[in-house]
Amino acid sequence: MNRRDTIAALLALGATAGPLCALAQAQPGNKPYRIALLSDLPRSQESLLRLFAETLRRSGRIEGRDFVFYRSGIFYGQDIDRAVRRVVDENPDLIFTNNLGYAVAAHKLTKTTPIVMWISGFPVEGGVALSLARPGKNVTGVTIYAGAEVFGKLVQLLREAKPGIKRIGALCTYLPPFNPAEEAEPIMQEIRDAGRLLGVDIRIFEIAKPEQLADALAIAAAERLEALLLTSGVSVAARRQEILQFAAERRLPTITDFPWSGIELQPLMSYGAVPGLLIPQASAYVDRILWGGAKPGELPIQLPSKFELVVNLKTAKAIGITVPQSILLRADKVVE
Repeated sequence: MNRRDTIAALLALGATAGPLCALAQAQPGNKPYRIALLSDLPRSQESLLRLFAETLRRSGRIEGRDFVFYRSGIFYGQDIDRAVRRVVDENPDLIFTNNLGYAVAAHKLTKTTPIVMWISGFPVEGGVALSLARPGKNVTGVTIYAGAEVFGKLVQLLREAKPGIKRIGALCTYLPPFNPAEEAEPIMQEIRDAGRLLGVDIRIFEIAKPEQLADALAIAAAERLEALLLTSGVSVAARRQEILQFAAERRLPTITDFPWSGIELQPLMSYGAVPGLLIPQASAYVDRILWGGAKPGELPIQLPSKFELVVNLKTAKAIGITVPQSILLRADKVVE
């Protein structure tokens, strides 16, 4: 069964799957389960961790009594190998990951510890699942893409936001060594295909390491690119403010595939899955695995319950463009 064939069934599952009864058996000996975060969450994302704990609380699982979080202190974009090794060596009861790259790396080190992804890209292509409907290994959770088509949508939105643009730069960051090549290839192909369909020249910059960013921005400036499509991979995690400052100075419209929280400047638009809705979806699986005895390989990998288009009018004003009414009417959130 391929990805497209399972979409309707997975959405139905995500909508109907609820927490197990709060009276389910606790871990023997009343020792709290240890849930390891991979990577750790920075202060700007503490609300997501509280949401995770609150979702489990609604099922009768109390932090400190029934579960505790193991936090490595190593954050997204820092020492990835050390973070994965530290977490696996701690022998937690479950690993909760916020990127497919972490799930792939952890899966290489343990085939028995349950791994639940609250964010992932293409888990089948990445090798941690046999299919979305029946993963078959020790990894399950949520994938934020039903397919690469969302990246074509980003190109379309950029062109619609500033009609007439002919040259778009795409900073592609879902690359080896952190992301599997099987994940990167369909994304870049979809961006190229969308450009051809819309008559837009797409300049793709492959940024696998942070030090490659400076050259990419220098070329973007030299070639007078008119807009930037920004992916949210680990190689630019610590340099998002720098990228948006570059765009603001050149009055370039920008779009991201995931919200860039915790920084002062913001992209003109973001379009993708909603982090605050992904956490409850994934934490329901944590409950079913730890307290219900479910096996990760038998829990279908879910699709996001919602995609959200966010438009930032502050950014629009700063770069001197008027966002078309056609986009504003479709926006789920408009920041003024």
